[in-house]
Amino acid sequence: MELYNIDKVGFGKRLMAFIIDMIICSIIGALLSIFTGNTLLEFFFETSQVNETAAAIESLGAGAQGELVNTIFSAASAIGLVGFLILILEGFTGQTPAKMLLGIKIANQDGTNATTNILFLRTFLKNISSVLSLIAIILAIPLVKTIGSFFGFIIFIGCFFALGSNKQSIHDMISKTAVFKIADLKEK
Repeated sequence: MELYNIDKVGFGKRLMAFIIDMIICSIIGALLSIFTGNTLLEFFFETSQVNETAAAIESLGAGAQGELVNTIFSAASAIGLVGFLILILEGFTGQTPAKMLLGIKIANQDGTNATTNILFLRTFLKNISSVLSLIAIILAIPLVKTIGSFFGFIIFIGCFFALGSNKQSIHDMISKTAVFKIADLKEK
C-alpha cells in the first residue's frame, strides 16, 4: 500500500545510472591502479599467481607481455575495490554516485525512507552473484559460484521487471523498495 501517489523511476533512468556508475568505477579504478602500482595487485592476488600467468602468456610466444598482465590485474583489482565501495555507499545511503547525479534514490516502495538494513538487503540481492562468487573463491567451493551464477541470472532477468507498470525489479520486490526522484521524496 503506497502512502504517497508518487511515480517510481523506470528502467531507462536506472539503466543510465548503472552505465554512469560503471564509467565512474572504471575511470577511478584505472587512476587508482596507476597511482598504487602493484600495491593493490599484491593485496588481492598472490604474487605467484600473477607471475605464473605472466610467464604462461610469455611462453605462448606473445613476447614480453608480462607487464601487460600485471597492469590488467592491477586495474581489475582497483576497479573491483571501487565497485565494492560504491556498493557499500548504496547500502548506507540508497544512492550510488550516478543516482546522486541523476537525482534518484532507493526508498521503501511506499515512498518513505528505507532503513540501512533494507538498503543493504536490496544491495545484497542485486549483487548476489558477485557475493556468492567471492564466497566461492574464499572457500574454494566451485558449486557456490554456480549457484551464484544461477541467482545472478534470475536477478538479471528480474531487472527487466522495471519495464512494467510497477517499475520495480525483482530485488526491489523482494526487499519492498523502489527507486524515486529525490525531489518527489522531499516533498512528502
